[in-house]
Amino acid sequence: MSIKGKVAWITAAAAGIGKATALLFAREGAKLVVCDIDEAGLQQLKGELEALGAEVLALPYDAGDTAQIDAVFNAMMQTFGTVDILVNNAGVTGPSKPVYEISVEEWDKTLEVNLRGSFYCLKLVAPVMIKNGGGKIVSLSSQTGKRALVERTPYAASKMAIIGLTRTAAEELGPHNITVNCVCPGAVEGPRGVWVRANMAKARGITVEELEKISLAGAPLRRRVPPEDVAQAILFLSDAERSNSITGEDMNVTCGAVMY
Repeated sequence: MSIKGKVAWITAAAAGIGKATALLFAREGAKLVVCDIDEAGLQQLKGELEALGAEVLALPYDAGDTAQIDAVFNAMMQTFGTVDILVNNAGVTGPSKPVYEISVEEWDKTLEVNLRGSFYCLKLVAPVMIKNGGGKIVSLSSQTGKRALVERTPYAASKMAIIGLTRTAAEELGPHNITVNCVCPGAVEGPRGVWVRANMAKARGITVEELEKISLAGAPLRRRVPPEDVAQAILFLSDAERSNSITGEDMNVTCGAVMY
């Protein structure tokens, strides 16, 4: 596979989609730079990746702090000397409440991590990839990046903006043989999704069971998305042998909940 031996930087890798992607990339032979605010989860992941034979640099960081992002980038360059693949996975769910109840602080925090953090990582790796003559950048948007989701305004705004960032960067970086794409997951299995749905149900004044019924009815496959399925989409967009003519795209992995 073409990612064998490539240096892949995966943000927020300690759990969920990030962890599934890191494990998949390790099995494909990539060298990995993984970072997360969850230090314990990060160390557990490091052990799992090394058990698969991967070379790993694991560093704690806060995705909303550009100085900490700089530190991860600098350590990566010192350790591996390059970067071939960036997976912008870091994100927070933000508040679940009506737009008129959202504080400026809640708005800023959500966009700081979800949008600015992704932009900043892209900004750092682009000059390296230009010098290398190519690279792969994959960011995580969401089905909420394509349609409104009530009482999730900051999150929706950040994920819609990721699509705009992706398309514009694809135009700018395409002449340098750098592809820039994003993946739009639907409702993903795992603890984070459980927490989000509990908060959404509370905000709407309904039970979690009622929310689950409404949510799954909108997906033709009538189920949630395993994080491993999202990881496969990320791998596809990161592998020159599989997707070298694809750029500026927003790929759905939603069990059919979004088809545009």
